[in-house]
Amino acid sequence: MSELPLGPGALLFLGLYVLSLIAVGAWGRLRRQENSLSDHYLGGRDIGLGVLVLTLFATQYSGNSLFGFTGQAYRQGLTWLVILHAMIFVVVGYLLFAPRLQQVARNHLLITPPDYVFLRFPSPALRLIVSLCMIFALANYTLAQLKVMGHAVVGLSGGQISPLQGVLILALIMLVYENLGGLRSVAWTDAIQGLLLLLGFGLILFMIERQLGGLAPALAQVSETAPDKLRPPDPMGAVKWISMVVLIGVGASVYPQAIQRIYAARNGDALRRSMAMMALVPMLAVVSVLALGFVAIARYPGLEGAAADQVMALLLRDLLATGWLGSAVVTVMLAAILAALMSTADSALLALSSMVANDIYRHHWRPQARQAELTRVGKVSSWVVLALLVWVSTREHLTLVRLLVLKFEVLIQVAPAFYLGLNVPAVRTAPILAGVIAGLLTSLLLWSKGVQLGGLHPGVVGLMANLAVVGCVQWLGPKKDAEASS
Repeated sequence: MSELPLGPGALLFLGLYVLSLIAVGAWGRLRRQENSLSDHYLGGRDIGLGVLVLTLFATQYSGNSLFGFTGQAYRQGLTWLVILHAMIFVVVGYLLFAPRLQQVARNHLLITPPDYVFLRFPSPALRLIVSLCMIFALANYTLAQLKVMGHAVVGLSGGQISPLQGVLILALIMLVYENLGGLRSVAWTDAIQGLLLLLGFGLILFMIERQLGGLAPALAQVSETAPDKLRPPDPMGAVKWISMVVLIGVGASVYPQAIQRIYAARNGDALRRSMAMMALVPMLAVVSVLALGFVAIARYPGLEGAAADQVMALLLRDLLATGWLGSAVVTVMLAAILAALMSTADSALLALSSMVANDIYRHHWRPQARQAELTRVGKVSSWVVLALLVWVSTREHLTLVRLLVLKFEVLIQVAPAFYLGLNVPAVRTAPILAGVIAGLLTSLLLWSKGVQLGGLHPGVVGLMANLAVVGCVQWLGPKKDAEASS
């Protein structure tokens, strides 16, 4: 990234873009109706179709989409097409519970995902476990974005700004507009960032054919120099493929930040239409970065491990050398990269701070706290958590995709509380609690040992154990109706 210095005009464009985010934050503050958790974290439950689909898109596709997915396509080749199926499966998961969840959230004035879990399964222990799992996943997700933010700013400055300084600059801007307007600011900045991402993905496909030699010649070269990367998966690889689809498809469908956008939708019709549009997005977003990964295999052979995450930067460097058009495309792509990083990080941080305030501080520390106090606690916690993650991001050396997978191993274990809670009225609290505990213990044990049983990810094996325990405890327990109606 240090070989991507841009001219004054490009830097001015990017600077104005970043500063515009603060202006949107100020606009969100002016639109605030009350100093409450609902207003700050759900935007008054009035997000319409256009902003809703763009904020879901910008939140779903992050720095992993541009750097991590490209790097993984470089490492794995054809088998990384699994991510396309996984992202489509995420939307299928939404459709299984999101419309009903939105109605329940509006009827009961829910704020956070654990609010629904406690409403449906009234167990303080279950609420705490779900909260901690989601907070861990959000911290992990934010960390992955911070890892890339620093390197992006290094490129923008031609190496004059260090990764730590870059992270601090963008994190400060992100915190300012988020604290000013809450979800209103985040959703509207996400809309801007979503449009930039769409433009960026389209430009990737254009530049592959215009400036990078074309996809077909690249695939022909890969077939000669690295034919193993174009082979379909063997039987064990097919199992791993299915496992990845389940892990990401189910896990991402219960992203806390996505669930809060479900809560914040203006109505059920806007939510359903936004989900229908989201089903089409992977065809552009994922296919674009996968094609870029195949081009990189042909152009830069021999990269291994975390170094493969740099192929996006290498391709941008080559584009920068092609003339004014390449420079313009690189400028827009870098803006899209910043958009991907900031839109995902701000959404994750907002959801994380809401759970710290509502599900930890309020329910386990100060039940009598007023709304203004809870909102203040949430804002302060976002500063503290982000400061800690900025520090960790300078010392963490996991690849982006390994960070991506790690959070899903944990997050997928809370999915039965939503899927079963909203679709199986008879399921009781004790089975769900026992299942989550069994799933977490199983997945974390396998993860710590580095074991994949039969090619399945630890989180998927944990989910199987989770559901098995739910079924056994439900069947063996007392026969009675569910404690709470959804």
